[in-house]
Amino acid sequence: MYDAILAATDGSERAEAALAHAIELGAATGATVHVVTVVETSDNPMKFSTAEVDELNRTAEEIVDEIVAAYDGQDVEIRGDVRRGRPAEALLTYADEADVDLIVVGERGADGVSGALLGSTADRLARTADVPVTIVPVDER
Repeated sequence: MYDAILAATDGSERAEAALAHAIELGAATGATVHVVTVVETSDNPMKFSTAEVDELNRTAEEIVDEIVAAYDGQDVEIRGDVRRGRPAEALLTYADEADVDLIVVGERGADGVSGALLGSTADRLARTADVPVTIVPVDER
């Protein structure tokens, strides 16, 4: 059914729910799960200083590295990557390059800087992706 699943993450609890869903699907189908986060600095190049961009990059790499390490040796193969640019476009490019069969995202992203990844990105992915997109709903209990 699936050979490769892309799980978009921004490190938020909402993205963790989407990641858990992607990992479960990957384990059930034998698919490789690609965990990808996007550092968005393209809207306004003057918005972030060099130090802030470096910190965003470090944080994104830490998020992905921690996820990959957490699932090392588990029932699912997991790969991680950090991309830069507009989130939906960067994720779609990655999906094409990695030949993914499914994209899994949270309904909304985190607040603040990392919130730039999901939310409107999920909507854009659902409308423009060439593969199915699963949007994991936010549990507001």
